[in-house]
Formats: sequence, structure tokens, C-alpha cells
Amino acid sequence: MICNIGTAERAIRIVLGIVLIGAAAFTVRSLAQAAQEQRVEVTIRDSTFHLNQIAPVRLHVPTVIILRNQDIVRHGFTSLMFTQVMVRGEGEGIAAYGKGVEGFYIDPGKTLVIRFTTERTGQYSFKCDLHPEMKGELYLLEIPAA
Repeated sequence: MICNIGTAERAIRIVLGIVLIGAAAFTVRSLAQAAQEQRVEVTIRDSTFHLNQIAPVRLHVPTVIILRNQDIVRHGFTSLMFTQVMVRGEGEGIAAYGKGVEGFYIDPGKTLVIRFTTERTGQYSFKCDLHPEMKGELYLLEIPAA
């Protein structure tokens, strides 16, 4: 096959254009997904769960719980809300995911990110199974679209 420099250059530009359009679409999709996630930030300090922001957790919306352990001991984070949904926990190079996950452990000074999509409304308690006095609650609400 014989092609001149102009044809080859045009072909490279077309391929690069397709790659750039694909990369831009991926970036827009990633930003849109991040914008649709609802975040709940919880800090563990002095053997107490502290909610960093108060906002309702909406039904059927991807949810991210960011859990920071500022104590000097390991804590647990367990809840029945995780047992019926696909859940993923990530932190410090460790990941756990699946259905039926009952909870996670978080070492001192570490951060754990838990991802799931809420499927049922209601009040869900969470606790540290290592320190039974540590408890908290999340309220999952169904908010109609406006």
C-alpha cells in the first residue's frame, strides 16, 4: 500500500481525535458519577462516632461513607444496612466487597471508604462491635424528585 505523508498525517489526527473524544467522555462521565454520589463523613474520636455533616441519605443513590479513625485503637463499623446490598470497603490497599458484608475494622489513624447504593428506607443503626458503647444512626429517606 502506498500513501503519501498527508494521508498518514490525516489518519493519525483522526485516531488522536477519537482518543481525545473518548477520554473527554470518560472524564465527563466520571465527574457526573461523582456529582451523583452522596457522601457521609464520620470521624471516630475519643471512642465516639462524630458525623461531620448532617444531611439526609437518599434512597437508590450511590452512597459513600468516609470513616476516619483518629483514635489510638482499632474500631469496628458494623450495620444491618450492609447485609442486603452490594457493598465495597476500601482503605490502605485493602478492599472487601460483596453482598452480606456485616461490617469493617479500621485501624488507628486510618481512613476507610465504604460504597453502596441504598435500597430501603428506614433508620439504620451502626456500632463498633469491639466497643459496644459506640453507636450511631443513619436515616435513609425517599425524597421525591421535584
